[in-house]
Amino acid sequence: MAGPVFADLHMHTTASDGELSPSRLVAEATAAGLRAIAICDHDTVAGIREAAPFSGHGVEIVPGIEMSANVGNDEVHVLGLFVDIEDHELLQRLSWLQQQRLARVRRFCDRLSELGVPIVFADVEREASGESIGRPHIARAMIRRGYVQSVNEAFDKYLASGRPAFVPRADITPEDCIATIHAAGGVASLAHPFTIVDPEAMLGRLRPVGVDAVESEYGAYSEDQRSELHSLATRFDLLRTGGSDYHGPTHRESNPPGSGGVSQSELESIRQRANRNRANRP
Repeated sequence: MAGPVFADLHMHTTASDGELSPSRLVAEATAAGLRAIAICDHDTVAGIREAAPFSGHGVEIVPGIEMSANVGNDEVHVLGLFVDIEDHELLQRLSWLQQQRLARVRRFCDRLSELGVPIVFADVEREASGESIGRPHIARAMIRRGYVQSVNEAFDKYLASGRPAFVPRADITPEDCIATIHAAGGVASLAHPFTIVDPEAMLGRLRPVGVDAVESEYGAYSEDQRSELHSLATRFDLLRTGGSDYHGPTHRESNPPGSGGVSQSELESIRQRANRNRANRP
């Protein structure tokens, strides 16, 4: 993206697997000169509510969500931007997904124990400060037990897709994610597309079911990668979103705030699409 970043539309807090509380995240965003941020925690909107009282320093809090599915060996993540965090159906769906997350974490623990790396659910639970528990918390429990030296090592050896302890999500599809986001009046964007083997094929699958955007301005991507995604956005007539995927200074996803993001005019285009989606809800 040319010019300064106005809005970082992909950030995480301690409500899921981020390292910073919502208030600290707002403070970091302010220090970075951002004018808007989207808190997109995994399967929870709790961080948005916590951040709201701290948003009076010139930083708009865009209500967001990050939802995840598995398609074969691909992990497909979908961002929801400008979702209605009071939507009853959304909250019911997120409550169900939290229960699925807990069951999946328990299966990860079982797999690790079978591999001679015994972890119990209580170990993982102690690493989480929010309601959304996931693989980074398992990795931190493994570090505490001395099995690995870093979160990256835990993922590379055990927890990533295709590794020995990996447990796929069998309960939700990318189409489900898009439908949930649209039902809550949000804009659905395919997140960090190069985690998918064939982003073009995935966009071809998701465009007919209404995906609105692609996260072309991702913090870790090179200019060549961003340019490729710009072309795909044009081809599929999609909006472009962008964000750092900031989780905190020592997290494995440690792109700094504002390392990916959008301009003010791009943010307004996304907002307008959300207004349209909300008006078209049943």
